[in-house]
Amino acid sequence: MRILLTNDDGIHSPGLAALADALMAIGEVTVVAPDTERSAVGHSITISHPLRVKEVRMDGKIFGYAVNGTPADCIKIALGAIMDHHADMVVSGINQGLNTGTNIIYSGTVSGAMEGAILGLPALAVSTEVGEGTCICDNIDREAFSFQAAFTAQLAKTVMEKGLPERTFLNINIPSCPETGIRGIVFTKQGQSRFLDRFQKRMDPRQNIYYWLEGEDIEMEGGDELDYIAVKRGFISITPLWCDLTNYQYIERLKDWNLTVNI
Repeated sequence: MRILLTNDDGIHSPGLAALADALMAIGEVTVVAPDTERSAVGHSITISHPLRVKEVRMDGKIFGYAVNGTPADCIKIALGAIMDHHADMVVSGINQGLNTGTNIIYSGTVSGAMEGAILGLPALAVSTEVGEGTCICDNIDREAFSFQAAFTAQLAKTVMEKGLPERTFLNINIPSCPETGIRGIVFTKQGQSRFLDRFQKRMDPRQNIYYWLEGEDIEMEGGDELDYIAVKRGFISITPLWCDLTNYQYIERLKDWNLTVNI
């Protein structure tokens, strides 16, 4: 099995390294990831300037390729120019921080997997809850992700055996508790959270005003069938997502509007 691995935390993320180690046990892994953190870039791609690719070496050997672009860019350029063979699967992660609810729309991690699904490959996006008092910039060792990585490798092997529907991929969110504290696996729906925006108004040294976005997720109430509720209750959440934003239930109601081109 040939696996293309990316993320949005950057090629030097310990979560990426841990996942690469685990996936190498089940297949041939090619790492193509952003050269720096690209969190919350969504499914953006680069069209206004060239993409540059650099080999990244670890322990005296090639670990992967760093791209000055987004996770979606990484999947595109990997399959279109870097890899000398086709991939069988795309895996994106391990992201430091959950990608549940509305966060899915903004997530570069999820978009990396979605790009794989768009291009016809089975794909996984995997994220883990960041422990209290820990931030993404902390120097966390790859061993901290060993369980999440091993679980993802097991799931990747199962996906290759069972298959996924066309243009469908899996979004996995794993609690931060130890392996022994995880209560099980729940197949979930995307929750309908929203982000409560707050902008800090600041002044730079040249007296120019700028704004810094902060805020918090507002989660809707629900049961274990919602992704963020399942994780909060100690379950691994697996949500099947697909690359079709059409609201099929509303199409028939739109037809009742009796719109006309005659102005």
